[in-house]
Amino acid sequence: MRADWKVELSQRFTAFVDAYERGSLEALSALFWHDDDIVVVGTHSNLHFIGWAQVERSFRLQFDGLRDLRVTPRSEPLWHGGAPPSTMACLTVPAMDLTLVSGGRPATFEGIRMTCAFERRGTEWRMVQMHWSLPRTEVLVDHTSR
Repeated sequence: MRADWKVELSQRFTAFVDAYERGSLEALSALFWHDDDIVVVGTHSNLHFIGWAQVERSFRLQFDGLRDLRVTPRSEPLWHGGAPPSTMACLTVPAMDLTLVSGGRPATFEGIRMTCAFERRGTEWRMVQMHWSLPRTEVLVDHTSR
């Protein structure tokens, strides 16, 4: 394993932001392991997904209902673990903003806290867990009725 694991994982996070902003399920798919027990959760009760099929569905619903997604990190990402021989690493972004358009109305979520767990299998790092802690309570995408 290369000694510059932080650079490699930072590139994976940058790729996530790019894929999310472009609404690319294909690009996001390449950033997650497709296990039945991966977890993506958010602050709201309707944002709790286990397994790649649920995670992919959530991203699809977001991309169907939201426009002009922009993620702006406001703090440096903090990396924990990941150095050889570890196969796990955790990313913490203490503050980032998300701007979007939902139902024709712009919205901004400031100060989101995000954590991601990455697992290395062989030489490749992919996400196995993600959590977004949002400071606002409104639900923008209904995951229950579709």
